[in-house]
Amino acid sequence: MKIRHLNNICISFLAAVALASCITADFTECPNEYELKIVFDRNMLFAYAFASQVKSVDIKVFDSKTGREVYSFSDEGSSLEVEDYRISLPIPPGSYDILCWGGMAEGNSFCYVNPAADILEHQNVCLNTETDISDKKLNNLFHGLSRNVTFIDNNIIGSSEVQTHTVYLTKDTNRVYVMLHNLDGTELQESNFMFSISSGNAEMSYDNTLEAGRKVTYKPWDITPILTETDISGHPVKSALAAELSIGRLMTKADSRLDIYRVSDGEQIISIPLERNLLLYKGRHYDYMTDQEYLDRQDDYAITFILDKNNNWDKAAMIYINNWATPPVQYQEW
Repeated sequence: MKIRHLNNICISFLAAVALASCITADFTECPNEYELKIVFDRNMLFAYAFASQVKSVDIKVFDSKTGREVYSFSDEGSSLEVEDYRISLPIPPGSYDILCWGGMAEGNSFCYVNPAADILEHQNVCLNTETDISDKKLNNLFHGLSRNVTFIDNNIIGSSEVQTHTVYLTKDTNRVYVMLHNLDGTELQESNFMFSISSGNAEMSYDNTLEAGRKVTYKPWDITPILTETDISGHPVKSALAAELSIGRLMTKADSRLDIYRVSDGEQIISIPLERNLLLYKGRHYDYMTDQEYLDRQDDYAITFILDKNNNWDKAAMIYINNWATPPVQYQEW
């Protein structure tokens, strides 16, 4: 009776082991296959836009305990032109931090602060400028970070499934289109005004926060007079002026400022806090987003100012953010 009971215990134990083990053709160990999927859908359309916008990726995997890099991989070109972009991770089971910078190979707008660094906290990226002035059209920059990602040994869980982790990207570059419009028909020339945006976003930390003390002044990469009307004799009049600036990441706690000067006398006619004014457009329509999520999703801003006959800002005409009129922040009662 005892022997039969012992046999039953043995049979039950062997059955449990069999259920928790892989069944392979050659009775080898369970294969460990890990992969990384990269998604960019943090935009205003909530659409998968990885294939159309991300032109290169730098992927770095770090041991969560030591912070040291254990694997890196870079890719660019046609292989990224798929929405379901995945790569295999040839790493052992464990816990990892996975960092992805996208767009670094698309152009030369950005560079690594310490290219030889092999620990996570030293993977900062900065604007590639030596003068603290950026007046070029920036290539797109994206960031994604996942902390404490665990890949389990398939032999422990008795599985042969591929384990997949997804990293979600945030776009760090923005287009700011500033228009000056004189309603009395006075023609505006490129040389009449100077535009700039000053910000502390010259360097992005490994976690996509802004590195303190790194400031930059953005200037337009294009200024174009715009034909808006005709005069009394039917001749075209360019009474509007558009300046296009390409800037880095906008954050709620940053203090970026848009300044416009009249060249004829050096007078500053406009100076507004940028982020707080851009957030006016968020309104109640996007109140399900945090302010930072809105700034991350929106990457294209149009700001219009109305000028009077003396080329001063007509504050009574308010400010237009993406064609929506609102009192500017510094003139509102808080």
